[in-house]
Amino acid sequence: MLGVLLVLPVVAAPSSFGWGAKGHTMINHLAAESLPDTVPAFLRSPAAMDEITYLGPEPDRWRSPAEPELEAAQAPDHFIDLELADLLGTLPRERYQYIAAIYAYGLTHPKMASEMQPDRVGFQPYITEEVWERLKSAMRDYRRLSAAHQDTAPVEAAIIFYAGWLGHYVADGSQPLHTTIQYNGWTGPNPNGYSTSHDIHWNFESNFVNTAINESDVQPLMTPPQTIGDEWTDYLAYLHHTNSFVEQLYQLDKEHGFDGTGTPEGRHFAAERLAAGASMLRDMIVAAWVKSAEPVPEWRHEEAKPGASASSGPATAVSAPEQTGPVIAENDSTLGPVYKIGHGIVGPVLIYAPDPQYTDKARRKKLSGELIVSLVVATDGSAHDVQVVKPLGMGLDENAIKAVRQYRFKPATYNGKPVAVKTSTEVEFGIY
Repeated sequence: MLGVLLVLPVVAAPSSFGWGAKGHTMINHLAAESLPDTVPAFLRSPAAMDEITYLGPEPDRWRSPAEPELEAAQAPDHFIDLELADLLGTLPRERYQYIAAIYAYGLTHPKMASEMQPDRVGFQPYITEEVWERLKSAMRDYRRLSAAHQDTAPVEAAIIFYAGWLGHYVADGSQPLHTTIQYNGWTGPNPNGYSTSHDIHWNFESNFVNTAINESDVQPLMTPPQTIGDEWTDYLAYLHHTNSFVEQLYQLDKEHGFDGTGTPEGRHFAAERLAAGASMLRDMIVAAWVKSAEPVPEWRHEEAKPGASASSGPATAVSAPEQTGPVIAENDSTLGPVYKIGHGIVGPVLIYAPDPQYTDKARRKKLSGELIVSLVVATDGSAHDVQVVKPLGMGLDENAIKAVRQYRFKPATYNGKPVAVKTSTEVEFGIY
């Protein structure tokens, strides 16, 4: 059947949890008890260890139907589908730049639009970085208060909480099924006959760990302390390393490695993954303490770098010469200044896109292809001056123009204020 492929459905995020309560508790406890004496003594006290251990499963306690808004907001923090995220190239370090990049990719690759939704791809490294920075900030304040011989009890409580909270996400990052589109049963081509059951996730990380794995199995597999360089880069490498075990997990499941008390290979695999989480958590807590001693850069407002913001169309269609401020593409008598994207301007985000209609002539010819239209997105998010720059013919160009004129966007902004921008987008017709 012929149809139009420009569709942007809402896709729910996976609801799987990271390691069950036992796994998260083990990871946090093993990390806390292995902290070196280079970190403050209060962080190595029995009371701190108990609290950090308790907090291991904490973000999963926030995933309850009693708090549906909280569940919806933070569920994507527990995973990242690296097969999708890696399509973006080098991931930006900031959450909102990442969101913009995902939407931009979906707009320029309409066949991937349903997959390239932020809550579908996941935010795992972003929440980890953000909680780690909270921990580092609190440790910096602890240093300041200690040096001034002031009360540190409140900030000690904050540090313990952040360390425990951080542990949950670092632990999620050691579970292979939290790094892949194959998170709960194999999808797509399956030449090796891996399980397609939606029980595999829960069975491995909760049922099997509860039955077969104890701290005494995990602790000997922890790695020696490692120095964290750039925490963002090192953590992404950790996630990619975890992702390399996805097929091994499915193969072990196929061999009944996680049934009941499992096989020796299955038990070793699970224990090693838990140990990897505990080792990484220990090293990231130490890194936060070390880096909290570094001087804080002088605060100053800087305009966003050119190219840092994603547009709603191909970058080549809206590129601008290097300048120090926003670039005016043209002046429109009704819309006012119309800018090019970049140079501090955050591009528009498509929020409504009705399907263009096929023509009878194109349907008879079974014409497939893509066309590109340029447009101006006004400050109210409406589309203006829509023109085809790469045509298809057979009446499809005119129908694409009619559809794009109905598009609605979250408008582009400069310094937080809406601005009109000139951009382009792709409309694809084909057989589905």
